[in-house]
Amino acid sequence: MGDIQDEPKMIGAGLTPTTVANSILRRAFGTGEHVTPMKLQKLLFFVTCLYQRYTGRRLLTESFQPWQYGPVCRSVYDEFKGFGGKPINRYAQDALGKVTAVDESSSPSLRKALNLVWENMGDLSAVKLSRVTHRPNSAWSQAVAGHKTFISNRAMANDHTFDNLLGM
Repeated sequence: MGDIQDEPKMIGAGLTPTTVANSILRRAFGTGEHVTPMKLQKLLFFVTCLYQRYTGRRLLTESFQPWQYGPVCRSVYDEFKGFGGKPINRYAQDALGKVTAVDESSSPSLRKALNLVWENMGDLSAVKLSRVTHRPNSAWSQAVAGHKTFISNRAMANDHTFDNLLGM
């Protein structure tokens, strides 16, 4: 899988979706849990929702799009689409082949969101996670109903439709 380096970027400026996705994959590879591209998208979405709820700040440099099977970050889709429905077995790389993940010690709020989502939803299937994103009044369903190109960060921060899965 190669070496993974923690990205020291300031989160206030936003992180690339693939950097945060690599932090999710680091957990998956560490536990042996299989993560398909669709599952990764949904986990990334829930982490982003929680982080934005906790902090009131945008997490990613890219917005989610309301695709048929739920929220999608295009750069993460492009990076892992070759896996189809199979488990991802490598980290995302930048144009120079460098692999980075979040320096979680620099953001307790992000570490909390990553841990809460992974511990409570990491073992759920991609289909189950997709169904959760489709719940009435979810940020995804609001974007679809409004014929929006992107899911708003405000709607994501206010999305409590998955709290029951987190024990909240």
